[in-house]
Amino acid sequence: MANSFLLAQRSPPPDLKALYDSAKWKELEETLGKTKGNDFYRGALGVTFNQGPRNAESHLRAVIKGAPKSQEAYEAYEWLAHLYFYSGQYKRLVSTMEARWSAFPGHAGQDEEKREIAGYRGLPDQVTVSVRPATLRHEDDSIFIPLSVNGKTASFFFDTGAWPNVMSAAEAERLGLRITGGSGSMGTMTNRTTFRTAVADELVVGGVRLKNVSFTILPDDQEPWSLVPLGRRGLIGIPVILAFRTLRWAHDGTVRIGEKPAPFDVHKANLIFDNDHLATSVRLEGRSAFGAVDTGAETTNLYRELAVQFPSLLKTGKKSTTQVRGVGGAESYESVILPELTFEIGGMNATLRSQNVLMNRGTRTYIGNLGLDVLQQGRAFKLDFTAMKLELEAAQ
Repeated sequence: MANSFLLAQRSPPPDLKALYDSAKWKELEETLGKTKGNDFYRGALGVTFNQGPRNAESHLRAVIKGAPKSQEAYEAYEWLAHLYFYSGQYKRLVSTMEARWSAFPGHAGQDEEKREIAGYRGLPDQVTVSVRPATLRHEDDSIFIPLSVNGKTASFFFDTGAWPNVMSAAEAERLGLRITGGSGSMGTMTNRTTFRTAVADELVVGGVRLKNVSFTILPDDQEPWSLVPLGRRGLIGIPVILAFRTLRWAHDGTVRIGEKPAPFDVHKANLIFDNDHLATSVRLEGRSAFGAVDTGAETTNLYRELAVQFPSLLKTGKKSTTQVRGVGGAESYESVILPELTFEIGGMNATLRSQNVLMNRGTRTYIGNLGLDVLQQGRAFKLDFTAMKLELEAAQ
């Protein structure tokens, strides 16, 4: 027993930085549960798993206060920016980035950051007034749901692949919103596009009531707005969807929002917020991989990372060229067409047939952008933003 005790005493401490650098978030969460302190890693995990945003903010600001010129402080600012971006806290986003530019003048990439942030200057922090469970109706298996903006009705689609909320210029005019004169730049699935902004004093979706909801305003001649009538030229992105707490879409024509979320369990969680993406873990050939969750995409796009992580899957594919359409236009990619691909997602198997793998496109280490053709393969799919869990319910 004495020897065992000595060995335990000499065992090296867990390498938190290695887990952090390799984005092994579950392992990092489990390891931190056995230790004390470590504000930086606790803050990063709080943002990644959406666990107590105010608590995550407290940890990250403690890092900045304790060592304001350190690399961890620089990254703590970055984590705070992601937190404020996905929760619609644009005033805090801008002030945080300005503090980082002041603390780290001349840092690489700063000019691009300033251009990206410019469009969000002057926008308020979104406020959740109330959340009550409600059942909404959708039509024809669509993701358009009814809502009201400043008391005027509309039907917008919910898009987990969009960080800002978006509407067309004519839609903003119909709803009586004042469009700002300034402009910013944002990336889309196909390219970059310029935008303006507008703020809704109130947004109501079922039993969820929000104030100070900002929208990115895009021209009406761009897709998808050019394809739909007024009253439907808008989408609600992550800042609003996150306020729902839970969202369950079903083929029976219902969308249920605002239910009491399940408690967080890192062993059951399969969702993360990662670098301005909502991502989920999937299982393929007995191994795990990550893909972005995008309800705004009708079809799934697989990326070259699939070939990197699972090279054997592409042996049956055929080379081709694929055009991808999105906000801002269309773009063509070299691709490989797979006859069939089956993987586990949200607790059930999903299958894609004649699926394109875009060989000259990638997003971090994701195998793809998972769209409605995957999520709607069950009778329903549910997102829980406290449990951080995606569930697909198998057809009965």
